[in-house]
Amino acid sequence: MKKIKFIGLFTAALFTAGFAFADDFDFGDDFGSDFGGDFGDSSASFAGGALEVNGEAQIDFRAYFDDEDEYGLPVDEWKTDTTPKGKINLKYSNSAVSAEAKFAFSKDVLENYREDVIDELTLESYLGNFVVQAGKMKVVWGKGDKLHAVDNFNANDYTDFIIPDYIDRRIAEPMIRVLYNVPKDVGPFSSSRFELVWTPTMTADRYAASGRWVPAQVAGLKSELTNKAGTAIVVQGVNAGTANAELAGIMASASTDEQKLAAKNKAVNAQSLYTAMLSNSSSLADNLYPDTKQLKYMQAGARFTTTTGSLDWGLSYYVGRDKRASFDNSKIDSFVSTYLSKGSADDDDKFIDYDFLQVFGLEAAKTFGAYNFRAEGAYNLTKDTAGDDPKVHNNSVGWVFGFDRDLPLSELNMNVQFQGKYILNHDKINDLGVLDTESGTFENDNKVVVNISDSWNHGKVKPEVSAVYGFQHYDLIVMPKITWYVSDGLEFCAKGMYMASYKSDKTEFEGWHNNGFVQFGAKYTF
Repeated sequence: MKKIKFIGLFTAALFTAGFAFADDFDFGDDFGSDFGGDFGDSSASFAGGALEVNGEAQIDFRAYFDDEDEYGLPVDEWKTDTTPKGKINLKYSNSAVSAEAKFAFSKDVLENYREDVIDELTLESYLGNFVVQAGKMKVVWGKGDKLHAVDNFNANDYTDFIIPDYIDRRIAEPMIRVLYNVPKDVGPFSSSRFELVWTPTMTADRYAASGRWVPAQVAGLKSELTNKAGTAIVVQGVNAGTANAELAGIMASASTDEQKLAAKNKAVNAQSLYTAMLSNSSSLADNLYPDTKQLKYMQAGARFTTTTGSLDWGLSYYVGRDKRASFDNSKIDSFVSTYLSKGSADDDDKFIDYDFLQVFGLEAAKTFGAYNFRAEGAYNLTKDTAGDDPKVHNNSVGWVFGFDRDLPLSELNMNVQFQGKYILNHDKINDLGVLDTESGTFENDNKVVVNISDSWNHGKVKPEVSAVYGFQHYDLIVMPKITWYVSDGLEFCAKGMYMASYKSDKTEFEGWHNNGFVQFGAKYTF
């Protein structure tokens, strides 16, 4: 678990520096129907209420066809992955309360994120027009169709890139949520909803530690940090690579037992640090990351949604932390020095953090004829309003705009969405000649995502294809998919992914272009 956490730090920091795809960017399974979203209706009466039990078992076989060897030459072998996973959902409810537990099982969860075996745990109470929820939860804000600019409470799990469905990729957070539904006969706010959310902690975005979905650019950043660590170690008078060999000489020059002990500790810590930097040691991961399970990383927000005529719209405010890491390049040397002296580092010594963030959001949805439009806009306010602080993200404006409509052929549906971000004071990035958290980013970053889906044989066969194109990065991703509902609860699915970039020096998905695959799977829901 710690090893994944360590490499995730560098990946997150790198994405922060401009190699990340847009926040909450999603396509593929996230467009079209959510296959397998209903798990049946098994239930039983229990203590005045009803207990429902449902779940799913799934296995996927994936073969990567677009492969290279260590020298960048194509290879004939198709490397494969087989992924079994499952879910079990329990829900009890009566007229006043409900309790729901969702359990998730996979190799990655059981080996690295055991706390996520409990995927969600929600307790809910109905108090007239109020609804109070508490537990480990996922909350989605915004009118967007699984692309959002105002949805900030839950982090994303990118360990399998962006292939899982949006809600499955979100990481549940302990939180309290209060909703107030305005009665229908109360003036201009009739049928409106007020919502308050508070979380005591924060979870950062999660990235793969090994395998195909670790961004290639992380090697460059890791190399830079390792070199800095090595330089600082040498300055301390210890060659990290041969610390044990030099220990005798260092101790011989010490005149007191205290000096000898300090020299020994420095040599041991130097070797430990150097090894940790090269091997992604879990002990170093604990020292690189700030402890986000503190109240100073708490999150809160308020949201108002209503309907005016045929327009659904809302306003929201979020205060908390950016889920992407930022880093203070100037503190790396002092961090290494502290680590050498103490064998650990306090939060004040760490060069990684997560920016304080406020988000002011606007959302809307409306139907015009055959078109269903939806939009979100957000102003992201950090502490770097001037744009000249290299360790903090600049303020930015983000947006999502899209529509879907049924086409007059078969049961075709087309879904088109645009997602973008504009970084304010972008010209101030790197003005000081130091590595900035947002080095390498574009002032404007825009993508279009298109999904076309159909339904055949009375809904038993559902084909679809999704594509995304990045206007600044010149990246193209295409994901075809076809699902066959064999019988009640049983479905087979075949899908694939192809990546291409037309300007390799600007690509956002460098290192992933050889991750094209075909996948076959089966799922049973009960």
